[in-house]
Amino acid sequence: MKGAYTFRLPTEAEWEYAARGGSQTPYFWGDQINCANAMYGNYRGKGGACVDHNDAREIPVDEPSRVKRYAPNAFGLYDMHGNVWEWVQDWDGPYKTQTVTDPKGPKQGTMRVKRGGSWYRFGYSCRSANRANAHPATRLRTTGFRLVLEKKKQ
Repeated sequence: MKGAYTFRLPTEAEWEYAARGGSQTPYFWGDQINCANAMYGNYRGKGGACVDHNDAREIPVDEPSRVKRYAPNAFGLYDMHGNVWEWVQDWDGPYKTQTVTDPKGPKQGTMRVKRGGSWYRFGYSCRSANRANAHPATRLRTTGFRLVLEKKKQ
C-alpha cells in the first residue's frame, strides 16, 4: 500500500464539480447566499455583512473559521463556498469556447487560479463558478488549499 497514492491540487474543473455537489445552482444549496450558509463578509474593516451573525454564533470575527461550522454539500465536502480561497493546479487563462469534458487550464503562466471565495468580503465571490487568480507566491490569510488523494497509475 505504501507509495500507492499521491496528493495533488485539484484541477479547476474538479474543484467546481466538487463544490457543486451535484447541483446546477450558483451555490450547492441554491441561488442565494446568506450568513448561515457560508463564511463570508466576516471582516469589520470592509463593512462585514456577516460580522454580527458570526459574533452571535461565537465564530471569531476578522479571520477565517475552523472547518465544519457550516453544512456539507451532497458529496460530504465542507466549506467549498467561502472561508478561504482555494488554490487549484490550473494556470489562469481563458475558458475554451467549445464543449469540453474535464478541461485543463494552460500548461504554464504567471497567475494561478483560486476558487471558492473567502471570509474577507462578498458572498457573490463564493459562487461555484466564480474564479480569481493570484501569483503562486502570494501568501494571505484569505487563501488556502484542498488536496486530492489520487491512486498512482500503474
